[in-house]
Amino acid sequence: MKRKLLTVLILSPLMAATAVLLVAWVAPPELDTPSAQMEALKPDGNKPADPQKLVFLLQYIGIDYAGAVRNGEVVNPAEYDEMVEFSETALAWYETLRPENTGKPTHERLQQLQQAIAARADVSQVQGLTGKLIQDLSTELSVISYPTRTPDLRQGQALYESTCAPCHGITGSGKGPVAHELNPPPSNFQDPEFMNRATPYQFFNAMTYGVQGTAMPSHQEALNEQQRWDIAFYLMTLRKDLRAVPPERDYQVSEIQLATSSNEELRAYLRSRDPAPADDAYYAGVVDYFRANPPEIEPEAHLRYVHEMLTQSLEAYQRGDAALAIERSLDAYLRGIEPLEPQLAQNGNLVRTVETEFTRYRAAIRQAKPFATVKRRYEELKTSLVELRAALEPSRVQWGFVALQSLTIILREGIEAALLIALMLAYLVNSGNARLRRHVMWGTVIGIVAGVLTWLASRFVLQVTPFQQGVLEGLTSLLAAAVLFSVSFWLLHKIDIAKWKDYIRSKTEQALGTGSGIALAMAAFLAVFREAFETVLFYQVLLSKYEFAQTSVVLGFGVGVLFLAIAVTLIFKLGMRIPLKPFFSVSGLVLGLLAFVFAGYGVRELQNLGVLNETVLPVDFSWGFLEIHPTLEGLALQGAILVSFLLGWFSMLVQKLRLASKVELEPAAAG
Repeated sequence: MKRKLLTVLILSPLMAATAVLLVAWVAPPELDTPSAQMEALKPDGNKPADPQKLVFLLQYIGIDYAGAVRNGEVVNPAEYDEMVEFSETALAWYETLRPENTGKPTHERLQQLQQAIAARADVSQVQGLTGKLIQDLSTELSVISYPTRTPDLRQGQALYESTCAPCHGITGSGKGPVAHELNPPPSNFQDPEFMNRATPYQFFNAMTYGVQGTAMPSHQEALNEQQRWDIAFYLMTLRKDLRAVPPERDYQVSEIQLATSSNEELRAYLRSRDPAPADDAYYAGVVDYFRANPPEIEPEAHLRYVHEMLTQSLEAYQRGDAALAIERSLDAYLRGIEPLEPQLAQNGNLVRTVETEFTRYRAAIRQAKPFATVKRRYEELKTSLVELRAALEPSRVQWGFVALQSLTIILREGIEAALLIALMLAYLVNSGNARLRRHVMWGTVIGIVAGVLTWLASRFVLQVTPFQQGVLEGLTSLLAAAVLFSVSFWLLHKIDIAKWKDYIRSKTEQALGTGSGIALAMAAFLAVFREAFETVLFYQVLLSKYEFAQTSVVLGFGVGVLFLAIAVTLIFKLGMRIPLKPFFSVSGLVLGLLAFVFAGYGVRELQNLGVLNETVLPVDFSWGFLEIHPTLEGLALQGAILVSFLLGWFSMLVQKLRLASKVELEPAAAG
């Protein structure tokens, strides 16, 4: 009973900290979906409009009008009626979004578009109006029309084949297995005329919202934002006459241009960049080359995204929409700042300063502070972003601590597994069951293989949306912290080698008691796989936390494996003559420190994602080396780990002193 009460006392700080985190837990926002006040409209225009859907509507008009009207005559009545309806809806949506702009240039241009379609104007006139409107509205409404990460065409192809091919066909011909059931038929991505007018941004929005009047559904829930961009960019490579020609000079075509421009527009741009223009075939080939080889997104594009999202956030708060303000600030951090962190490896303090300013900005919104206060936080955040922009230069990583953590994990976990197996084998020999050693070795091999498979499976599981991946990384870090704490605590209580031998003897005797070699193999498997699972868990956290220093993680792992091979050889050659007590003492303390760091990282990651609320303390400090940040939630958990660890260590020390005094008293009593 006393032991149970002592355990509860030791763990009570952790229980209290867990309660603090549960209170701070909020439902993770769906970052890929419009907020409740910006949901997609019905064509009646009576609900608040989503700016991006307005832009998509204009894209749709610009592309499909050519199939409705030719030479002033309606060639497809159903398509034409849709164009009329959509032009009216676009005008109504804009009046909802910007009622103060009635009579101004953009509003007048939308009226001109509606009138042009009603008058069956020439295709070039309608496309000119939609093109100008898309450009102006994207700026005016801060609509993001480009990906924040470089599209992956291979991923896009895989997603297309699993999601889109049933309707559009593997080759994009529009003749998939179910195409004959659809009216109108699916788009033909091989058609040069159609594809040279289309843009990835149009396809991205089609996947986001679906296409009214067709069988094209919204894939907003099934596919995250980056996946939709991957598919959209891949679609641009399906044209049947695609012919990539490497450019003869640097045209400086950006990801934004590739996302928002049609092939025709890109050809005109390339020609305008040449002092001695070449023939059209050359420019068509260069455009195809960029379609097949999209360039890396420049850091400036990420910072532009951050600025636009923060602008929308502040405007939303000024309108009284705090939920949207929080959502846009999370967008700014997750899709603008996080992708830049690998390039800011040497400027960890600056990154943490930016994260802290984001935290304070969101906290001011959540606490419903006056607009002047929120705006002041906004300006302070923008100031830190100016410093971040200046720091975006390639730099070396201070990798020593990262490599040390990596080395400690593989060495500690590997040695513990080796000790478990060595003790099992030694016990079998001493008990006259040496013939059963092969079962232990088989269990060991299977445990190692299962550990490798667990690593591969864990990497697959993390291939989800960026937001979900961030949540998984944060939760994995907290789980790793819990496991590390328990392991370090357990190590401190198992320093005595006699206890180790008793522990292994009991496990081996249980397996022998069944009279089956399979039971021995299972005992060895579980001993090894437990260590392998912990290793996978810890390295997942290291690779996510130190994404910018993965080379250091690999280096530490490699050196650790080398040391482990030497240690395992010594264990099997010299038995228990290795100084295990100092090893367990030091590694236990290091793992306890890692538990402290991982806990701080996990809380910070979940707060950056908006999954945990932040209670910002009125002190200005941050120690990134140990993941100490000025929020109540993070400090509560880290403080609880420290206090529980010290209480456990103190209780162990007291028990040892009592045991020592008891041993001294017994001989005296006997005398």
